[in-house]
Amino acid sequence: MFGRYYKLQGQSPIIAESFLDWCLWMASADTRVMVNDIYNVNISTVFVGINLDPQQSGEPMIFETLVMGGVLDGKRNHWSTWEQAMQGHLKICAQISKLSAS
Repeated sequence: MFGRYYKLQGQSPIIAESFLDWCLWMASADTRVMVNDIYNVNISTVFVGINLDPQQSGEPMIFETLVMGGVLDGKRNHWSTWEQAMQGHLKICAQISKLSAS
């Protein structure tokens, strides 16, 4: 849903009570899911807490993986759950390892 803000309870997203509630939570939260450096390429997956799906269709995309460096520099993927984010992160790491090793 557009305009909704999310925070984490453990690894489960919950709807924040308000924008202020979200801001206060984000100010002190550890939003990292996974971070790796492979062949001088940084792969970072974090909880962003806002829906990154421009169409706002389906489940909110509230996790983001970003590749910085290498041939996939700037690649972004969005996920709805912590588990999807972890699995997606690991797939991108494997892809970068394969591309960089050849």
